[in-house]
Amino acid sequence: MNMQNRGLILTLTVITILFNATGLSLAAQAPLSLDEVLAAALKTNPAITEAQKRWEEKQNRVPLARALPNPKLGIMKDDIPTNSFNPLDGMMTEYTLSQEFMNPGKLDAMGKMAESDAAMSAAEYEAKKLDISTQVKQAYYDYLYNSQAVQIMQENQQLMKQLVDLAQINYSTGMVALQDTLKAQTEVSKMDVEIASMGAMASAASGKVNTLMGRSANAPLSVKEVFRTTAPTQTFDTLSKQSLSGPAVRGMEQQVEMAKNGVDLAKRLSNPDFELSLGRKSYKSMTTAGPADPSMGGMPGPDVTTRQPSTWSIGVMAMIPLWGDKNQAEVKSANSNLEASQAALQNMKNMQAMDIQMALSDAQAYWRQIELYQKVVIPQSEATYQAAIVGYGSGKVDMMDMLEGVNTLRNAKLALYKAKVEYEKAMANLEKAVGKAPEAPKLEMANKE
Repeated sequence: MNMQNRGLILTLTVITILFNATGLSLAAQAPLSLDEVLAAALKTNPAITEAQKRWEEKQNRVPLARALPNPKLGIMKDDIPTNSFNPLDGMMTEYTLSQEFMNPGKLDAMGKMAESDAAMSAAEYEAKKLDISTQVKQAYYDYLYNSQAVQIMQENQQLMKQLVDLAQINYSTGMVALQDTLKAQTEVSKMDVEIASMGAMASAASGKVNTLMGRSANAPLSVKEVFRTTAPTQTFDTLSKQSLSGPAVRGMEQQVEMAKNGVDLAKRLSNPDFELSLGRKSYKSMTTAGPADPSMGGMPGPDVTTRQPSTWSIGVMAMIPLWGDKNQAEVKSANSNLEASQAALQNMKNMQAMDIQMALSDAQAYWRQIELYQKVVIPQSEATYQAAIVGYGSGKVDMMDMLEGVNTLRNAKLALYKAKVEYEKAMANLEKAVGKAPEAPKLEMANKE
């Protein structure tokens, strides 16, 4: 069957592919398109869910970075008699409420660092979606190729069986030797091994697609044949400019911004922080013997109860930036981290440009192969095969030439399909390098009480 006349949809199931080799069968399942597989993976893949939750965690830490420390409440019992082990016997009770106030400049720098950290996580989340989508496409087309390879080999095997029948007819009429029939039968048997091998590879690719979709690896899978019909048209310069807004670069830019805020924070560490405290002291009543009463012969008078009035206290403490060497070391460390982040950003841009160039070159090369196989190689291979059939029937071509014609046609069909698959995989790599994230269901942060 000519490759151009194949149906738009190929129902591909791993076990069906292997039925000639293993005798297994599988119930039919509606085939999934590439978009459907991608949508399922982006919705249920656990790696994407993890990246989303990491982003939510960082986002929720932004207000924490700007928040003041919790106030402290203290209660102290004082003047406890030496003959008592009960704290409640203390004559004085002091209540203290204190609050630390960090320098506003420090709080602002810490808040900006937390925002940059959250933005980095958001970019990592987008990058993870793009990475998973690329893996899905790679596995999808690996599965598609190995499945189609089995079908092409099965068709080729049918041609081989026809050659066996033809060789037996020619042998019965004395036109050829028995050796021709045996050669054809050997080729048919060898193809069973190749079909089983390709089927196993398709099964492995199916397991990877299922796993990326968050399903069981051995779940039934059928997919549609989806290929692009146009060559890549964008230039390297255009794609390179687009890549500057991709998640990988955005993540590194946020890392640089975070490092800049880290330098600002390190410079502000020498600014004083304050702590304000408010206290109240309360005293117990004290009973003492009254003064001597002369009218009673100098005997003590009635007991006198006294109580010291409660008092208030207020205190202010400040952090003194006494150790200058420590602060200078903090600034130097932050500057080194900034320079390292800037170098990492430039390296990211360089590596991304290289990935774009490699993927674009691969895509262009595979597209040229597709055109060559479609327009030249396969038509010539089909003509050669037909000529060999006619020549063998008339005794002008031997069995080896016949077998070579069959294998040449099979290899040409496989090479065309391989070129189509590799073109799609190269385009997937190009999209990843550029940072073109696929559409995904809108994900919102969980509501916070």
